[in-house]
Parts: sequence; C-alpha cells; structure tokens
Amino acid sequence: MPYADAPTIILGADGFLGRNLIDHWHAKGWPVHAVGRAAGDFTDAAVVDRVFREGPKAGRIFHAITKQRTGAIQYEMQGELLRDNSRIHLNILDAWRAHQPQAKLVSLGSSCVYPESPKPLPEEAFRSGPPHPSVRGYALAKETLVIGCETFGSQYGLKWLHCILATVYGPHAHTEAHRSHFMAALIARAAAGRARGDTTFEVWGSPGTVRDLLYATDQIEAVIAADQAFENRILNVTSNQPVTVGSCAEQILRALDWPAQIVQPEGSFQGAGYKSLDSSRFLSATGWQPAFGVEAGVRAALAAGLVQELRP
Repeated sequence: MPYADAPTIILGADGFLGRNLIDHWHAKGWPVHAVGRAAGDFTDAAVVDRVFREGPKAGRIFHAITKQRTGAIQYEMQGELLRDNSRIHLNILDAWRAHQPQAKLVSLGSSCVYPESPKPLPEEAFRSGPPHPSVRGYALAKETLVIGCETFGSQYGLKWLHCILATVYGPHAHTEAHRSHFMAALIARAAAGRARGDTTFEVWGSPGTVRDLLYATDQIEAVIAADQAFENRILNVTSNQPVTVGSCAEQILRALDWPAQIVQPEGSFQGAGYKSLDSSRFLSATGWQPAFGVEAGVRAALAAGLVQELRP
C-alpha cells in the first residue's frame, strides 16, 4: 500500500515548504488537495471551516501555514506574530475536529519552541524554558499549536504529529529580506555577489553559530518517515549533523567556484548562538539518513532555480 493512498490536504501549498510538498506528492503520484492563499485568510474561522468542510475526506493533513519573519524585524512585531499565528492554528484545530476527524494532522514546527541550550535539545526540553527573545511571539503561537494538537487529540480521539524541523533550504525558498532563513539568504547573497564580480562575501552574525540544516527533499522524506513511525507526539526530525554558519559559507563558495573573502559586518543580526536538536528518537526508529551534504545541496538548490539568474 502506498504511503498516501487517500488524498492529502496540504495547507500553505504556495509557501516554501508547501510548494515542495506539492512537488513531492506529484512526483510520487499520490493524490493531493492543495490549499493556498487563494482559499482565503486563515485567521478568519469561517474561511478555515469552509476549506475543511468542502475539502475531500483526507488521510492526512499537512499544516504548513505560518506567518513568519526573520532577523531583527521580529522584535518589532511580536504581538502580530503571536496573534495571527495563534488564530490560524486554533482555527485549523477546530475545523479538523469538526470536518476531518479521520485525518492525521501533521504539523511542521520550528526549534524556536525550545529554550536556548549549549547542547542538542531532546523533545523533553519543550516548555522547559523561555524561547530566544527575537522569536518569543512566534514561538508561543507554535507552542499553542503543539498543546492544541495534544488536547484536541486526547479529547476527541484524533491522531496527530508535530515535527520540529531543521533549517530547510532548496527550491522555492524565500530569499527576500526579513523572510529568508540563513542558508537561502547566504546562497542568494553569494550568487548575487559572484555575478557582480565582488571579492568579498558578507556573512551576518557569528560564523560559529550552530544550526541544523536539511535540503528540502531530505526534510520531506524525513517527515514522511517520522509519520509512518510515530503519532500523537512532538518529534524532532533532523539528522543529528549540526553545521556552523561559517562552514556553510565556505561550502557555498566552493559550489559557486567563487574565491571571495568571507567578511562579517559589525552589528549584523545574531540569533541564538547554538540551536541544535537531538533527533535520536526519530533516527533510531526509522534509520533515515539525508541524501544531500551541504555542498551538494547548494548545487541542487541552484540547479532547481533558487537563484533564477543562475538556473541552467
């Protein structure tokens, strides 16, 4: 039996992760029902209720809708990110219960729900301390989603899984200011600098900053493996292979064959210095391993059109 024999509803189908999910489902020939921005504003409960009521009876619902910004601008919109994302998540939980109770809700989460730590964080670290100040509003909304899945699941007998992801990059990633995560931003900045003939490559923050990183198709395959092995829990879904921002910058230069000097501008935004997840529970149960290293992933992202002017 195929993984997705019944239709899968993908919420956020025209966002970065959503577009990659749709591409993956089409490539596999699995039935999929895409829900993007044209469906309406998911902060409006009536819109969400209609989408779930009129959608096909699904085996799974992938929740990839989020309102997010990156970098220093997050400090200026903490309340907005908390308000809008909390409404989105609560509306989805209500509509799931009312109209798609047979479907397993697989929601895609961020390590921002965990506190800062100098060592990899297991799932037990959830709610063990405050998130980094830059992501407080966004993280609290994600916390609401996790607790909502747990409480709705236990009260109404629903199945769910909340996957905490690595930093993901690849085709369809945001590269614009205040929306791009570090890897897509680095690739886009490097490609633009190389095209201009620059001799330096700006890398913001500290080159020693540690993050988990996965190419988009690797992260999707990891989530599918997790979904087949787990339910009704929060789960770290990464490779246990953290990287530094500096090493990523060096591998981007190699992928572009660009002999630029890496420089760090003073005063550029710096988030948590170390954030890595302990995904031992997931890896032990599934045996999953990523297909792409960093340099190979950069080359694949460029070939797939992450930076359009370098597309073959």
